[in-house]
Amino acid sequence: MNDVLEFISELKELQALYISGELREFDFALKINAYETQFAKFEKAMADEQELFWKDTVFTNSTTVEG
Repeated sequence: MNDVLEFISELKELQALYISGELREFDFALKINAYETQFAKFEKAMADEQELFWKDTVFTNSTTVEG
């Protein structure tokens, strides 16, 4: 929920810049980059968590079956 509140706050910042006439493409690029970075970190954390959970089980591709 905090993420949503943070997003709303940033939209209000952009709105204030728009109203004042100071909004630039850079402002959008900065916000987009921040969210893309946050999303990439989240995806990596989820992948790391899954790998840790499923590591060395029959459900991973890294485990070989000897026979």
